Amino acid sequence: MNKILAKAKPGNIIVSPLSLEVVLAMAHFGARGETAEQIATGISLPAERNLALDGFRHLLSSFKSTSNITLEIANKVFTQQNYVIKEDFQALVKNNFLSEAQALNFADNVVSASVINQWVEEKTKNKIKDLISPDMLDSLTRLVMVNAVYFKGNWQDQFKPELTTTEPFYVSAEVKKDVRMMHLKKHFRYSEVDELEAQVLELPYEERQVSMVILLPNDRNGLPNLEAKLTSEKLTEVLSQLHSTEVNVSIPRFKLEDTIDLNSVLQEVTNSLIQSAMGMNNMFEDSADFSGITDDAAGLKVSQVVQKAFIEVNEEGSEAAAATGECWQKLS
Repeated sequence: MNKILAKAKPGNIIVSPLSLEVVLAMAHFGARGETAEQIATGISLPAERNLALDGFRHLLSSFKSTSNITLEIANKVFTQQNYVIKEDFQALVKNNFLSEAQALNFADNVVSASVINQWVEEKTKNKIKDLISPDMLDSLTRLVMVNAVYFKGNWQDQFKPELTTTEPFYVSAEVKKDVRMMHLKKHFRYSEVDELEAQVLELPYEERQVSMVILLPNDRNGLPNLEAKLTSEKLTEVLSQLHSTEVNVSIPRFKLEDTIDLNSVLQEVTNSLIQSAMGMNNMFEDSADFSGITDDAAGLKVSQVVQKAFIEVNEEGSEAAAATGECWQKLS
């Protein structure tokens, strides 16, 4: 997904694959036939249904805050008033995705968007605002599935503010910007990966249960090459090879936020395991089959998927949040 975004969207990209995957997984378990198959392939779900559900139930229950780390995730399904959702689907999302349902009148799109956005703001500590715009909702809207995730943690080894200086940051060999650069010299898990032509650094947060991984291309124009070579499997392999060594760390202090319309991305997404384009086109089309959600003869399709994400990195630590909204409408 990141590779597609990098091609389609110049500049910084902030995206939460986890937030998107959870929303798509909920959709998958209400889908049937080709619709279900495309979603399962796109997010690499296990073929065994119970195994996949157990995985999400375990994942969501593992999001627990401690005295030093705040790590929270929440799901909610907003439904059209008097629209009948199958009881077994309601039970599935409640038991496995910890999601409750709330009825709204989507024809009153301004009020409905406000209710959804207030929930998102609450779950992301006011970092994600206006996820759903009123024009995404209308009299045909039947469902809006939403995921929100929030993180805040301090570094295990904090940067000293007095060492932060204004320095050039190279966007490419030709383009540079002055940024506030933080500095720290400590032992960290680190590696120089020849195959990726990059350096990889792991910065742990307090308690060392969560960490930030930074990949830096060796060449100032090397980011496209790194993005092309990096897969989830390769990243897992690289992380297993990191070793503790003393590192001079210099990273920018920054705050970024982004909004991404994911419709086109999902229709192009490629499953790296089979190396072929397996876009999730069907769920956006009139041929979509979500008969696992409702018995309504009119049927459902996804009309829009949008995500907002936020991250701030400073001398003390990091704060990040993301929310994904998936709007569904009755087939006209």
